[in-house]
Amino acid sequence: MLTLKCQIEIRSKSTKKTVRFDYANSIEVKTSCNSLTDTAVLKLPRKMGWRGKPLTDFVRRNDSITIRAGYAEHGLETLFQGYVKDVENGRPVEITCENEMRRLKGITVEPEIIPNFDIRTFMRRYAPDIRVAGPAKMDFGTVTVERQSLAHFLDGLTSKFKWFRAFFRDGVFVALFDPDALDDVKVISLDPTRNIISDSLKYTLAEDVKVCVKATSIQENNTKIEVTVPAEAETNPSEYEQRHFLLPGYTDAASLKEAAEKTLAEYKTDKMEGTLTLFGVPYVRKGDVVRLTDKDRPERDGKRFRVDGVTYSFGTGGYRQEVTLGKRIRN
Repeated sequence: MLTLKCQIEIRSKSTKKTVRFDYANSIEVKTSCNSLTDTAVLKLPRKMGWRGKPLTDFVRRNDSITIRAGYAEHGLETLFQGYVKDVENGRPVEITCENEMRRLKGITVEPEIIPNFDIRTFMRRYAPDIRVAGPAKMDFGTVTVERQSLAHFLDGLTSKFKWFRAFFRDGVFVALFDPDALDDVKVISLDPTRNIISDSLKYTLAEDVKVCVKATSIQENNTKIEVTVPAEAETNPSEYEQRHFLLPGYTDAASLKEAAEKTLAEYKTDKMEGTLTLFGVPYVRKGDVVRLTDKDRPERDGKRFRVDGVTYSFGTGGYRQEVTLGKRIRN
């Protein structure tokens, strides 16, 4: 039997002192490529203390926190890095946390209209210490900025530009046009006979999925050309799953439509919806790629899928990873 192990460090914002402990009743961390904010909830024994005083005497809102967990025989992985959101001094003590987005909630952006908006330049201005990963150029056209928190602005940007994906991964702000452009990923092989506890996966063939692509190309004068393929999706939108892509460089509807049709052919793929429940190893992160091995079910065997999100649960009952799969990776 493997030995559960965790390490938790909380660094005080005011005193700069660090509290370290290696026990928790339970840890739950939720991460997703579809959300800017990852969360963590720690439940600790009421009697737990540090240097002869209750632990709650040393932990305050906005203190930084790092949560590592795993098995002693395999080593620990960093499940979460972020900040304390709240401390409930109950039985048990409950500490709720948010990732780097919590800090961005305290940064205010000023009103302006930005032609040829560049996410890297914008982030460098307001959060210069945060590293940004992703393509060197993504065309947003002209973006209007209102006075609000940086976190609220980024959330609005992902809502307005449906093709835009943004999230924190290992402390890095990832900004992407296409999740397949994500680098520093692992390909993890999973087999129901070895490391899958259970799953709720449902496989759907590409021909059984109605998907449409809405393509937009922003012109130099900031006007837009937009096309939707297939065309019938415009008259029956409720029957289709819409995917919105910004495709720069096209100056007429005909060439944009051709590009949209190619994008649809690449994007329309078999789907695997649902979750996998795993033990704590192999360690899976959001953005990684899962390769399924399942000789009994050929619709799964050998296929690869992007990991959209992972929920980690650690405690006296064991260590589990609930993995949510995203689009199929064909290349």
